[in-house]
Amino acid sequence: MEKTRIADNISEVVDASKTYIEANLKLFKLTLLERLSKVVSLIISSTLVMLVGSMFLLFLSLSAAMFIGSLLDSRTLGFLVMALFFLIIMLFLWFRRKTLVINPIIRTLNDIVFTDNENDEDEAKN
Repeated sequence: MEKTRIADNISEVVDASKTYIEANLKLFKLTLLERLSKVVSLIISSTLVMLVGSMFLLFLSLSAAMFIGSLLDSRTLGFLVMALFFLIIMLFLWFRRKTLVINPIIRTLNDIVFTDNENDEDEAKN
């Protein structure tokens, strides 16, 4: 009688453990899906913003080059001035890339991937 009770308890513990492991696996998959979708949506939205921003910058720089060219009576000099302007900006961004580009990207991805689920649940309740 005692052996059957122990065997029943062991089988209940095994069943409960299997259920717990399966629930944790489902939770892990859902959490992974949520975080991956946040990263993918961030990449897509950032790409779209950069694409539209690039088009805006292209037309703005063409207009500025033509305007500067009309001031200098030489369209070639206008485009040269704009090229030098972009060269200066490029060099500034290159030498400051760690603080202006790399660190913010790492920080944003870190916030998305390693957020605490308890904070998410607290925000959802409020």
